This record gives sequence, C-alpha cells and structure tokens, in this order.
Amino acid sequence: MSSLRDHLVDSRLAGSVATTPGNTVANCENLVAGKPDYTFGLSDWESVDVAEVRAVVAKVFGDAAVDADPDGPGWIDPDATLVAIEGHRAKLADHARARSVVLLATGHPTGLLPHYMALGRALLDAGCELLTPLDNSWLVTGPDRRGIRFLGPVGCAWTGGDLIHTHRSRYMEAMLDALDGEGRRPDLVLGDHGMAGGAIERGIDTLAIADVNDPALFLAQTRGRTHSVMPIDDNLAPRLFEPVTAAVLDGLGA
Repeated sequence: MSSLRDHLVDSRLAGSVATTPGNTVANCENLVAGKPDYTFGLSDWESVDVAEVRAVVAKVFGDAAVDADPDGPGWIDPDATLVAIEGHRAKLADHARARSVVLLATGHPTGLLPHYMALGRALLDAGCELLTPLDNSWLVTGPDRRGIRFLGPVGCAWTGGDLIHTHRSRYMEAMLDALDGEGRRPDLVLGDHGMAGGAIERGIDTLAIADVNDPALFLAQTRGRTHSVMPIDDNLAPRLFEPVTAAVLDGLGA
C-alpha cells in the first residue's frame, strides 16, 4: 500500500487537503444545528454537541483537521484512508461472493460517478443484482424540478438537463420507499452524503465516502451505526481517484 499512500498524499486526496479547518468546524456546527445539507438524513444530530462532533473528526482525521489554522490547508490522515480502503475492498468482495442485491448512488457526480460506475460493473460481472429504483422520475415538479436518473448502475439527482450536486437524503429515501413498496430491500448501498446517510438511517449495510467537512457519517460510524466510511477528498478530478477504485476492486478477483 506504500505506493497508494504516496498517491493519496501527492494528489491531496489525503494528507494536506484543500478543505480548511475553518470550513470543517463550521460544518460541525451546521450538523449540530440540524441543517439538512449537513445531517445527511441521519438523526444523530439530535443528541450531540459541537465538542463531540469535533472530537469525532479529530479522532478520524487527526487533530489538525479541526485545530490548525482555520484558513490554512486541512488534514486527512492518509493511514486512516488506507484502512478504510481495505475495509471497502473486503466488504465489497464479501458481497460479490454472496451475489448481493446492491444500490449505488452519488451526490457528487462530478467527482465520484466514475468510481461507482466501475464498482457497479464489477459487481454485475460477479453476479450481483443492481437496483435502479425511480430511474427517470421526478420528486419535485415545476420550474425547479428535481428527480433521479441512473447513469449505468449509479443513481444521481438531476434537473432534466443536468446532474446536480446534493447532500440531501430525500433521493435515497424516495428510492428506498419505492423498493419497500415492491417488498424489496438492498443488501448493500454504496454512496456518499445523503445517499449514504439515508441508507444508514434505515439500517442498511453501507459503504460510504466522506470528506473531512462531512462529519455526519463519521458520527454515525463512531456510534456503531455503520462501519465503512472512507475519509478522503470527495470532489477532485476523477482520474485522481482511479488508484483508489483499483484498490477497492482488487478483492473481487479473489
């Protein structure tokens, strides 16, 4: 993993990262305030204070993530990222062997869509069933319409002409509601932000990705509600994520 660790640091996927400690602390406060763009559909914010959330971030990412110069570079412990990558690799391999029913979705299509598409193709080749609930549907109509479209096996929020960046959980909640109506439930969700939080809140096994300024998922992990959140910059150029994708997929060849 030494070459992967070097890549994480050199690319700034981990190590010194662009997200400032000031932004991370502000998002801890937004989470405690219960703002939907920061809770990701998780209810843990109802019983937490800012000190606890900051402590969670410091434990996962390193003290510099919250205690360094508020306007300086942030910090993601690259060794924590490597541990999480190995966790994703092992769990994905387990689900591939079990031919699980899987749902993939992202709120950061400009950064993470190729990663999920590669994982989805590999899972399909392994015999897994990939779900596409509410494909090409609308959750909000009118001039500001919002809905769900799947690109290959990956669900995204869209406006009809554009994929959109979203932290909201309502898209995942709507997809799970639709599946519930059919008497179905995924064995595994792969996602980020509200796409992951909405699944974790319902007790579904979830492989999640989160940046240093996304504390909700790590709070849930610390409380034992999920066990596979990968700490990493989630919106750099997709080509920089390719070695991470390759490392996660490595276990599917076993």
